[in-house]
Amino acid sequence: MDSSFEQFFHQKNLNNDRHMRKHNGGNMNKKILLTFLFVIILLLLPVNSVYSIPIKEEINYQEICRSSENLWAVLITVGDPESDGKNAGDLYDILINHGWDESNIYYLREEESTKEAVLSISDWLNTQGVAEGDMVLFYFSMHGGRKDDVPPLDEPDNLDEYVVPFKTESEESNILDEELAIMFDEINTEKLVIIFETCYSGGMIDGANDLKKSGRIVITSTRKDETSYGLFLIKSWLFPYYLIKGLRGSADKNHDGYISAEELFEYAKIRTILRSTVYGLLLFIFHKSLLNQHPQIYDGWPSEENNDEELKLLYIN
Repeated sequence: MDSSFEQFFHQKNLNNDRHMRKHNGGNMNKKILLTFLFVIILLLLPVNSVYSIPIKEEINYQEICRSSENLWAVLITVGDPESDGKNAGDLYDILINHGWDESNIYYLREEESTKEAVLSISDWLNTQGVAEGDMVLFYFSMHGGRKDDVPPLDEPDNLDEYVVPFKTESEESNILDEELAIMFDEINTEKLVIIFETCYSGGMIDGANDLKKSGRIVITSTRKDETSYGLFLIKSWLFPYYLIKGLRGSADKNHDGYISAEELFEYAKIRTILRSTVYGLLLFIFHKSLLNQHPQIYDGWPSEENNDEELKLLYIN
């Protein structure tokens, strides 16, 4: 009799244990599913801007009505015709729709973007009559890389950064940051905005002979040791996706009718970091490596010593 009771209670305990394991397993599966759904929702939802109190500024109507002859842009794409072309094409349309003269926009696509063509852009701009007070915007959407520092040895991490032009049989080399620096120094303007959508582009502003100089703002899509994320379902790179959204009006934080280079950077930076962090968490689950993207800025306008003033890039009203 005692043995029967022991067997009965033993079997009952086993059944309870199995029930609890099944119950706990079900809860665990639900948690994993809810976590996965939460991440998917974060990826799909736009990152809303933080509410800010509008700052009233006196509008300079003389500047608003200035001639479009003072505005210049250079767009360079090579590497991924779909994503690079989409972002640069959207930027081109925005500039045209906001007063930039089509004849003042120099657009190099894929096989046009050779090393010789890129490094001769300063000649084209100066020949066209660019003046010191003119605004010149550069946008690079290319592959980027880094290599051991070459003379002049100026890199704090002993690595030179470069962009990858379209390579012909007679022209195989990449374009080093120092080579770009020489080209930019030859442009006769004190209002220069340079945007890089390239991997490792943060390293373009860390060396003594790199792109840092008064009279310009340099914006990079990554830190010097990071690669760029792509939004492959919509054929776009992550950082310029938010640059384009910002230029369509969202980046005008102080509501003065202008989007400055600094406002545009801050708008795209925050959203790029947040969204790339979500992607990084997903990659960590599968590849055990945590990757995200941190855009950088060097602000040397109007000078390195005094950069409190913002450089107005686009009038949107």
